[in-house]
Amino acid sequence: MESILLSNIAAIIVKDILIDNNTKNKPHECETNDFPLLSRDTEDEALVYFFKRKRKKPQRSSVESEMQTTSKSRKYISIKDAASNSTHTHTTQYEPSNRRMPLEINLINEFNSTIFEGYLHMSKMTFLRIFKRLRQYLPYNHYPTAAPPQSIFSLALWKLSTNEHFEDISRKFSITKHVCQQVIRLFWRRISAQYEALIVWPSTPEKRNYTIKNFQSHQQLQRFNQIFGIIAIKQLDVFLTAENEERQVILQIICDADKKVIDCFFVLASEYSFDASPIGQTLALNVQTMPAGSYLIGDQNFPLKPYLMRPIGAPSDDSERAFNAALLPALLIGEQVLDAMATRFNVLYSLEARNLHEARKIIDTICALHNLCVEMEDDYVDRKLKDIQFNWTKVAVGVIKKTEVEEDTQGRQKRNALMEYY
Repeated sequence: MESILLSNIAAIIVKDILIDNNTKNKPHECETNDFPLLSRDTEDEALVYFFKRKRKKPQRSSVESEMQTTSKSRKYISIKDAASNSTHTHTTQYEPSNRRMPLEINLINEFNSTIFEGYLHMSKMTFLRIFKRLRQYLPYNHYPTAAPPQSIFSLALWKLSTNEHFEDISRKFSITKHVCQQVIRLFWRRISAQYEALIVWPSTPEKRNYTIKNFQSHQQLQRFNQIFGIIAIKQLDVFLTAENEERQVILQIICDADKKVIDCFFVLASEYSFDASPIGQTLALNVQTMPAGSYLIGDQNFPLKPYLMRPIGAPSDDSERAFNAALLPALLIGEQVLDAMATRFNVLYSLEARNLHEARKIIDTICALHNLCVEMEDDYVDRKLKDIQFNWTKVAVGVIKKTEVEEDTQGRQKRNALMEYY
């Protein structure tokens, strides 16, 4: 009996020694195999949970995680700084770049001649020649868009010719709307600032004589041997984005026999009158603005002046009707100029600007570009109007007050003298 008890005690001591030795040799391992007396099929769920917890790695606190993230970001920044200071210029996908690439738009190479003319309403040669004339007024690289002059010119003509919104143009040429607006509005400012160089009133004796003789060369206008210009108006609708409102405005132009604009005026329709326009005030104060005996010819919307002939409102006999008929070829020239401008620059159909001041700049720019197209003898408009006949110029009679049109005594005397001449 004692021998059996001693042998059992000895076996227990040996097992304890073996367990202690295994624990000391592998202090960081906590698998159940290290404890042979506790098998995996034990019923004690608390012990199983204990060993599972022991096998998991200790969790970091939120502060430790944030510190480690900050450390990684600092490490990334230091690497990026080192890369930027090195002579190695390769840019990885992780390195943001703030450099602006130049805005390069070349419409000449992008479209063939037919498509180009369909969009820009002029030939490629006319486009290049006009750009050469206006190049001196455009910055070499517009800051901050870095747009070269040709890109500025191309975007502006695209806007004026197609009447597309800024959003459409920006998507078409893969630029931001802000850049698109900056570049196009820059063109309007620069070109309108050159009004006197591009929209020229004949002021020298040589130019005045040429203007009158040029009208005399028109066979249908030979009866009026002292015409100095044709005056015409068009009522437009312009949407002012600053006011979020559509307003009616009046565009008044004076053209010569070559159908070039020599004067333009733009104002709200509610404020319009010929006498209040700059040319009306100038002629009223200084008759020497035009050669002695010369005059303008306008339609029934203008008042009768000694320097401005208009049709008779209610002709009562054949002589008065003949006089009105004789004026029609001259009036047709003014209509043709306005129609040509609208055919080439579709923005006139639905004008949009931030305010009335910007709208005036757009109109000045259109008149200047029209004159350059006439000077370059571009025939797009003539060919277009042969295919599609329309009369955009016609406006409602009565833009000015009826009581003003026949009151001028000197104007009636001048018209009667012209009627007797015939």
